[in-house]
Amino acid sequence: MTTPDWDSARAQFPTLQKKIYLNSCSLGLLSRRSRDALNKYMDLWEEKGAAAWYVEWLAEMEDLREQFARLINASADEIAIMPSISATLAAITSSIDLQEGDQLVTGELDFPTVAHGFHAKARFGVETTVVRSDDRVMVSPEQFEQAISERTRLVATSRVYFTSGYIQDISTICDAAHNAGAITFVDDYQATGQVPIDVQEVGADVLVSGGLKWLLGGPGITYMYVRRDLIPELEPTITGWFGHRDQFQFNPHEMVYKDNAARFETGTPSVSAMYAGAEGLRIVNELGADAIRQRTSELTSRLVSSLKERGFDLRVPPDDEHHASITMIELDDPGPVVDKLAERDIIVDFRPGALRASPYFYNTPEDIDIFVDALTELTGQ
Repeated sequence: MTTPDWDSARAQFPTLQKKIYLNSCSLGLLSRRSRDALNKYMDLWEEKGAAAWYVEWLAEMEDLREQFARLINASADEIAIMPSISATLAAITSSIDLQEGDQLVTGELDFPTVAHGFHAKARFGVETTVVRSDDRVMVSPEQFEQAISERTRLVATSRVYFTSGYIQDISTICDAAHNAGAITFVDDYQATGQVPIDVQEVGADVLVSGGLKWLLGGPGITYMYVRRDLIPELEPTITGWFGHRDQFQFNPHEMVYKDNAARFETGTPSVSAMYAGAEGLRIVNELGADAIRQRTSELTSRLVSSLKERGFDLRVPPDDEHHASITMIELDDPGPVVDKLAERDIIVDFRPGALRASPYFYNTPEDIDIFVDALTELTGQ
């Protein structure tokens, strides 16, 4: 693996000239390349109007599929372009003929949009099981195995937890779901880009991610992988004209689904988000997920070691192998501390009871040291 020139990569992000930014788990930074791509989109809009759709914009959509497929070792025909994770979950659950007594399974540490979508099915007599965490860091694969039953239709969980940075053993959970005849839905929003994945090895039926965080594309763009041999079995009732096989025939008399993952797409996508998203994916693919993982692991290890030396209590995985680039620092009232750090141009975030720092490849060891020193001073640690 060739080590990228991290200084050159860092130079693509103007924010870092003014701030120490350790909040990529909330929003990845805007690169010069994504800004240029957005300008290109606006130039095409101004120059061609609607004509831009038929060549440039649809071509950009196809390139976006290729870029995400390359990152996760899939094929472009297995990728759908969606507006949000909530939309992907709605498309998949609407493709399953849920009956009274059926069960949906998710985890207590997963981002709650999944559980919210599942609980909405209660009106149809569908049961949602939320697997609890004993330590607020992880839910073991064994706990998922115990929760899954012959009534389980869909198991949805994250590869990386947003409030602990724990990397789950997704393959084991997928195996347990498949043994029960259930479909697996992997929410990879917190992981793709910073932790490598091969969807063929993991065994996920559906995997979703998006541009907001580690994929550097901003809000409004989400990517959904659906395993090729599963696609024909799923016909979403939440649908739209982009999912129609012959969408430009404008036929209102029947719904004929596309043969590939694009059948899950609904309405007209955000073209500006596509342009920003594609450039973000190109940056990640050029650097390589393996190299990014090595870089973020080194930064996270330095962060954790420094914080422990200063006596901070951490909510993190017990070992580096299971720790993604999300570090939770236990604080009774983290909000004011985050505000005071921002006054020093150090950007982090918080969740209930903890401050969250999430360095990415564009950060430096010096960023880590300055942050830890400032946090120590502000908390009197």
